[in-house]
Amino acid sequence: MTNYRFGHFIYSLFFGFLLLVFSCSTTPPQNSPTDIPEDFLGIVHAGDTKSSKEYALLDELNVKWVLNTFYWADIERVKDRFDFSAYDDYVDTAKRDGKKIIAVLAYDTPWLFPDGKRKKYISSGNIPYFLRFVEVMVNHYKGRVDVWEIWNEPNFMFWAGSDKEFFELSRQAALKIRETDSDAYILGGAFWRSPAGFIKNMYKAGAMENLDGLAFHPYAVNPSGSMELYDDFSGVLSEINFKGSVWITEIGYPTGGWYPTKVSPEEYPSYVVKTITGAAVRGARVLLWYQLFDAYNEGEAPDKHNSENYFGLVYPDYSRKKGAFAYELCARLLPGSRYVPELPNRVNVPGAIVSFCFFNSKSGNNTLILWNDKNKIEKVELSLTEQAFIYDISSGQRNVLQAGTVLAIGKQPLFIVWQGTGIPCLTGGL
Repeated sequence: MTNYRFGHFIYSLFFGFLLLVFSCSTTPPQNSPTDIPEDFLGIVHAGDTKSSKEYALLDELNVKWVLNTFYWADIERVKDRFDFSAYDDYVDTAKRDGKKIIAVLAYDTPWLFPDGKRKKYISSGNIPYFLRFVEVMVNHYKGRVDVWEIWNEPNFMFWAGSDKEFFELSRQAALKIRETDSDAYILGGAFWRSPAGFIKNMYKAGAMENLDGLAFHPYAVNPSGSMELYDDFSGVLSEINFKGSVWITEIGYPTGGWYPTKVSPEEYPSYVVKTITGAAVRGARVLLWYQLFDAYNEGEAPDKHNSENYFGLVYPDYSRKKGAFAYELCARLLPGSRYVPELPNRVNVPGAIVSFCFFNSKSGNNTLILWNDKNKIEKVELSLTEQAFIYDISSGQRNVLQAGTVLAIGKQPLFIVWQGTGIPCLTGGL
């Protein structure tokens, strides 16, 4: 998602205006029980330092997946000379720590072009060279890379050719991966937002035949917008009868700069919880947050207008943004649980109050997440037979929640956790 440009600004600004006017709920259009995978959450650009300190942080955050781009230009800068040194340590360190790896195969390499300048483009005549790169990569990292993702955001600014040319590149690359490793897990797309026409044409071109799943990046100005994109995306996949899984391999919000998607540091934790929860109950296979680190420590960014400096959960000095605590809560409590849409029991609860109930038979930790889709405070009483705890999503601090507590529910999510078989009940009209 790096290097957003002026066109992105205009598009996102217009889309953001529409979302603010016609904002939707994060509740999925069709509710059904959903099992959240134990390895549901990961982070983009994590593990780059390969240091024990960074991996201790990833373990604290309960990160299961890391994603990185394996640049062709770094690995085969000179034709037929493959140098894996830039990535071997990364892969080996991640595997030693038990992390799963998504490797993005991209983009071009200088020797393809007479002027030696990379263009994020591979002509039909150069596809065999890319396929050779793909084959060498899959053979070299077989058994160590868990998922291969073909390209990144081809419908946005990372592909300079025609749609038809990309479809053919993607089709042949997926086939080559499958021929090289029949057990490989292959993701295609990595679509920016939800381009219905692009997706349908890619399917018609046969470029999805060897894919296990599709990746996409539902960037929007708020979590409701991101979930609307997810619902649109799911609708398109239903139309084409694609049976693979959906992977959100990038999603996030900067806490500074000029992007219309930016959010204040204070509201960042709410965005984290609402986005992760919304994707989990919709059945996303994996969600990877963009990204682990800000580019600079707090207050030190030389270019305060560049939002790319502000996407992290954590500063380079390892101090946490408030959103990091929210991510950790979600990563510790939601994976491995089952979303039960008919719970909690609701009596006279205003419809604007959304509620998501998760039960985890393995850990015993059950979770109720609540917030108000309207910009107001509503009071409801929570009844629960077991002792419960309420977490501050901005700090991770836990407090005992007394029986019969009246909750003031606003736009910031409440995170309530208990053990046992008790069924929570909410009573409104107070």
